[in-house]
Formats: sequence, C-alpha cells, structure tokens
Amino acid sequence: MTMLMELNNLHKEIGNLRLNNINLKLESGYIVGLLGVNGSGKTSLINTILNLYKKDKGMVIINGFSMDSNEKEAKEQIGFVLDENMFEDTMSVKSNGVVFGRLYSRFNEEVFKEFCKRFNVPFKKKVGKLSTGEKIKFQLAFALSHDAKLFIMDEPTAGLDPLFRKELINYMQEIVEDGTRSVLFSTHITEDLDRIGDYIALINNGELFFYLSKEELGEKYKILQGSKEKIESMKDINVIYKEYGEYHSFAFVEDLEIKKYEGIKIKTPTLEEIMYCLDKGGYDKCLK
Repeated sequence: MTMLMELNNLHKEIGNLRLNNINLKLESGYIVGLLGVNGSGKTSLINTILNLYKKDKGMVIINGFSMDSNEKEAKEQIGFVLDENMFEDTMSVKSNGVVFGRLYSRFNEEVFKEFCKRFNVPFKKKVGKLSTGEKIKFQLAFALSHDAKLFIMDEPTAGLDPLFRKELINYMQEIVEDGTRSVLFSTHITEDLDRIGDYIALINNGELFFYLSKEELGEKYKILQGSKEKIESMKDINVIYKEYGEYHSFAFVEDLEIKKYEGIKIKTPTLEEIMYCLDKGGYDKCLK
C-alpha cells in the first residue's frame, strides 16, 4: 500500500477555531469519512491540507510530496470536489477544462470529455449555470482527468436528491476499486459513511478525537438497551451517555468487556448514534 496522505502535528488558528496537533495517515485504496458537528473544523482542515489556508505548524505530505517544498507536485496528486466552486463561473465547462487543465502535467482533455459525457455534464454550458449536481460531476470529471490519487470531497452530497447521492457514492467506491487511489470525504450525512466508509476520523473542537476503522469503532462503542433498573444496575463499565424513556432506555458505553448481561440487549451503534451520544454525554467522559 502507498501512503497517499500524511498529516504530522498540523496546527492552524483561524479566528476562534484552532486546529491542534492533527496527525493522520491515509493509505491507498480506502474511503475515509471526516465527521464533526458544524464549526468543529472539518472544512478548515481540508482547506489547510489543500494549502488554501497556510498552516502555522506541522507537515502535509501528499503521495510523498511535501506541501512546503513540492507544492505543485503535491497538488497534482489531489482531485477535489468542494462545496465552494474553485473554477470560473463565466466560462463553459469545456473552457474551464482547457484553462485549468494547463495547471496539471497529466491532464488529458479527451478523458475529461469522456467523463463529462458519462456524467451527463453539458460541455458547452457555463459553470455558473450548472445545477448543484452537475457542478459536483464536473469537478469529479476534472479530477479523474488529471490522474489524481487523493480525492478530497467537502460535503459533496449536501442538498442532493437521494438518487444522485447514491450515484455519487457509487462513483467513490469505483475510484478506490483498483487500490491506487483514496477518498477523504467530509460530510454530515452519516448514513453515507455507514455504507462506504473504511475509516472514520472525528474532529471535535479542532482536535482529532478518533481515527478508527469501522470495525474498530464497532468494538469500541456499544449501546445497551433494557429497563432503567437494568441499566442503572450495571457496574464497572464506562457509561458516556444514558437516556431513559417510558418504553425504551439505553446506555452508550465505551470499551465494554463483558459481552452478555441478563435482560440487556447489546447493539453496535450507527455513526449518527455515536455522534449524538458523544455530543449529549460529553467527549470528556471518554477513556483516554
């Protein structure tokens, strides 16, 4: 496996937000989900990786190229699909491909045309007139046309209809299929990552709270369902959050060692449930 991205002791202060000591490694062949509540630092981290924000400290290495000493080569390895349009709105899709393609040594205009055709992106239409879905497909077609190895996507499925969301998810899986490329995928739609994420990175208040495979997450956190009395009677477990209802009570726990409790159902939480319980219970209750 090739190491496509390394973030070493990354620091960046932006207004009231401080990205603090971010360390993350991403090998080829994987989809990594970047999660966090609004304002946690997801987009700021992506902009710092892309060198749109100049880091205060640390290192960003993309496929062996440092953003400090080899910025052009590092950026050639990256394909991006961002919520904010980085292309020229007043120019056509075709003209954007020609102009911005000159920035990439491996850009292939014929490949760009083929992907635009496959994704049903109108080649002669101005980028500013494209729909939200068409803009995402256009950015993806461009990224695939300059042989990018690391695809960075910031909220690409936000505001999309379910059919196109599913289509985009399929494209992401196709990107990593041959094992030479990876996707870093920032989103607040957790069910997308429940379906396709290999690893999950959770940002909280500018810090990397965890970076785990989905399998490791499933082992680390559990939801225990039962009566209030049964939940309250459990000892020697780290309970992060409890919620009681007339017909349904549960406890969200960490590093559960005992696998069976009488009168208790144990289930693996979804990513949405993990984020909800951490937010409600408090990140400080987790074991270090």
